[in-house]
This record gives sequence, structure tokens and C-alpha cells, in this order.
Amino acid sequence: MHKLNFLGIQQEHGSIAKSAVYALFADSQDAGVELALTSLEEGSRNFLLSLDPIHFTSKSRCMAFDKLHAFTIDKLYYEQNSYKFVSQVFEELNYHGGLRNSHIVIHLPEELLVDIESEFVKHFLKRCKALSELYEISLVLLLTGKIAHQKVTLFFEQSTFLRGLGRMTSKNMTHKLYFDFWHHPNGVASNITYTAFFDDRPYVQLEEQVYEDEPEFQPNLDQVFIAKELLPSDTKLPPNYMVCNDNESVVNAARANNFATVVLCAARGIDKVKLAGQCYKLRKSRGAWLKIIVKNKDGVLRHHDECVFLTLGVNLILHTTTDVSRLMSQVQAVQGVKFVRSLPKDYKSVLAHANGVSAKGYLRPLEFIDAVKLQREASLSTGISGVLVILDLIKGVEPIDALRLFSVKRNGDIFTANQSQVLLYLHACRENDVTNALERLFRLTISEFFISHIIYSEDLFIEQQCRDLMLAHENSELEDYSKLLQESNINNFPSVLKTSEYAAVTIDNDRPASRKQCEAFPLKLLEND
Repeated sequence: MHKLNFLGIQQEHGSIAKSAVYALFADSQDAGVELALTSLEEGSRNFLLSLDPIHFTSKSRCMAFDKLHAFTIDKLYYEQNSYKFVSQVFEELNYHGGLRNSHIVIHLPEELLVDIESEFVKHFLKRCKALSELYEISLVLLLTGKIAHQKVTLFFEQSTFLRGLGRMTSKNMTHKLYFDFWHHPNGVASNITYTAFFDDRPYVQLEEQVYEDEPEFQPNLDQVFIAKELLPSDTKLPPNYMVCNDNESVVNAARANNFATVVLCAARGIDKVKLAGQCYKLRKSRGAWLKIIVKNKDGVLRHHDECVFLTLGVNLILHTTTDVSRLMSQVQAVQGVKFVRSLPKDYKSVLAHANGVSAKGYLRPLEFIDAVKLQREASLSTGISGVLVILDLIKGVEPIDALRLFSVKRNGDIFTANQSQVLLYLHACRENDVTNALERLFRLTISEFFISHIIYSEDLFIEQQCRDLMLAHENSELEDYSKLLQESNINNFPSVLKTSEYAAVTIDNDRPASRKQCEAFPLKLLEND
């Protein structure tokens, strides 16, 4: 019998029976891949079907399974023959042999889930159940992406065809595995939650079900501790406000009151990393009823920083222009509000992820794809949004001419090009800020080189653009412009006023190492002849 191979999981919660179908949902594709890999059993014949099987087989845990047979799903066939898809899958696998008594994982990412409705889900699961019983196999359906969680209800309605339904959510670098229901030899388990960890060996911790009622009495609910630096010298405050010398004094005063409101200062000269740590530790130690407000005094907090502070337990961030009267009304608005977001396990790891990638400027297409993937993984953990901008070149303009005019200074702002477009990924940028960002990054007027631009902020569409770029690379349609850009930088390097004959300009011509290309799979499943 197969099972979800986590250390610490109770046997009945992870068991996988023969002739049965299980549905696993994950809002993060990487976490979903890790979850599905735990269902593989050494010594058993395992089949894996996905649009991107390399995502599975490249994992170190997958290397140990010598009886894993991976196949690529033909997306076009699926879209045109979705109702025949399952039957065709089993027919193809049976042709390759060894299907009976095997274990199968079918991965359905976001792009295959967009249009599915109740009627399709019923037909799909009915065929899965019939075929799993016919061949006596265990079948795990893995559905990933934000859209996947929107489809849970459709599968739950058809629970008669399923032996188990589980969901994994990944937020703030914490993975929660929740079992809606899970059949086992002794009955059915339901409403069970684990915290999952994917380290060298996957393990879980069972969460106790705690029903916390709102306390009948909240002492000093209206008590406010505020940093003196945020107040003009002649400010008159209500008696429930206590003015503290600095952020450290505010934190110390709040440690004796779990229901108060603290207002901390973010300004030049104040270490943002230290302030983030103070907010996290306050939230961790004082609980969900403490209200934490950060006032952005000198405009030092950008979108990137705001997302980090909110992830680490802050209730509200006030703008630089918020005056004292408005501050007091905002404090009153959050009093009695409980903090309900989950906290990450460690604030330092959040800060590390928040920095995104160290790369900036032009990247080769493969390097660009890898960097975008890392950025999106970081955004899932920290809430920091990023956007992919596709700029369509005016006919007759060469990509290299446009690339030379980009001037990027922030880490995480990266770009590459195909034959007719420039692809630009902006780290810690919202859709509304793209126009200003383009004016800052491009030395001339955008309309002189590009006919239009499209902005993508959703993972589904960003991933599709990266797939198209990868396909163009595999078809040898892309050019590496790094050498040409480097040469143009050398030629355009500003002259130096020589004060002696020994003065010189040193140019660093080192180029980053190219990534080794992945080998293609020899088999392609479900080709539409």
C-alpha cells in the first residue's frame, strides 16, 4: 500500500489504497510537486504525467526511484479532447506495459483548470474511478496554482468518486496540509491540519484543533504606546496615549499588555531589519490581539518593505503624509481587531527571500526564466508583487538597439529579448507603477521603439510567457545579446580626464557562466496524430 511518506504523519491520514482515486490541491506548484513525490513508493512501478515532468524529475528525492516513468502531456490534445483525456492516458500507459497494480500521478496545472466546470469534473472523476478499479491502480490527481483552490468545491461535490481530498497552502514560507476527508482501513478522517516541512526528509507536525473564543474582557484595549519621534512637540494627546522615547521603549511597554496598540516609527536612521524583527517578535510573543502600526515618516518604506512588514505581523502601515489627527482615527479603527494572518516560522528567512534575486539588467533567455521563477517563489512567501512587461518592438527596430537603452539599477529588475519583443520583469512593482518605472528605466521615449506593452501580474500568465520563451529557445529562435551589450558598454564608456599618463579605465569583461541545457524527454504522451 502506498502512503504520503512524511515523517510524523499518522498512518490513517496518509494511506493510499489500490483501486482508488485521490485529489491533492496546492496553491504553489513547487509545494505541490514535493507533496506528490511523497506518494511515490520505492520498489513500486510509478507513472508520472505532467506538462513539465522535468519539474518533478529534477528534484533530488525523485532520483532514488528507478521505476518512475515520466511522460509529457500534450496540452493541445488535452484542450481539444478533454473528455477523452483520461481514457487515452490509460490506453497509452497500458501500451507501454506494467500498468496493472501501479501508482499514477497526473499533474493538472493552472492552465488546464481555467475552464473546467461541474459537469466535466463529474465525468472526469467517474472515468478515473472506473479505470483505477479496472487496472487496480492508485491514482493521485495533483492540481496546482491559485485557480486550483477555486475548483476544490467542484471536486468535493463529487466525493463519492474519491477516497481522499487534501489541500496544501503555502504562505509566509509555511506549508499547511489540510485533509477535507481521507478514507483509511478504520474509517474516515476529516478536518485534519498538519504543518509540512520539505527539508532533506519531508516531515509534518499535527496541529491541535483550538477553538479560541473572543475574550469577554480585554484589559486596556484603548491603551496606545507611540514613539515620540512621530509627534510634533506641541501635540496634545488623549490620556490613553503613552509617549515613549523610541521604538525600543514602545516595544518594552507593550510586553505587559496583549490588547494595546503600538505605533512604531520607520524613518531614516532607523534600521528596517531591526524594526521588522521587533514587529515579528512582538506578534509572536503577545498574540493576535495586539495591534501593531508602523508610521512611514520619511518615505523610507517602499512597496517591497510594506509587504515584508505586513507578512511579519503588522496590522497597518501609515503613509508619510498622515497627520496626527488622522493617525488617531486610524488607531481607533483597528482597536479590537484581531490579527488573523499566519506568521512565518522565522522572520530572517522572510527577509532573505524578500530580496529576490541579485541579478539585474540583461539576462540570457534561460537565465531570465530561472530568475523569474525564483522571484515568483519569493513573492509567494512574502507577498511582494512583481510584474512581467512584454514590450512589442516597432517593425524595423532591432532588439539590440532597444536593449542598449535600458538602464537598470535595482536588483531583481531584469530583461531579455526575442525576435520582436523585450521581456522585462520588475521586482516589487505593482501594475499601477509600471508606467513610471518604464520612464525611469528607458533612456528615451518608450513609444519611439515599442508599439505597445502588456502587463502580466498573475502566475498563470507569467508562467505561460516563460514557457513560450523556453519553446523559442529550444527551437533556436533566440539570440544571446550579452556580448553585443558588453561591447556597446565599452564603446560608450565615459572618457576619463587623465591627470597623469598612468590614469586608465578598467573594464570588467567577465561573463556569467551559461546554464547547462536540460535534456528533453524521449517520449511524448498523447500526441495528436
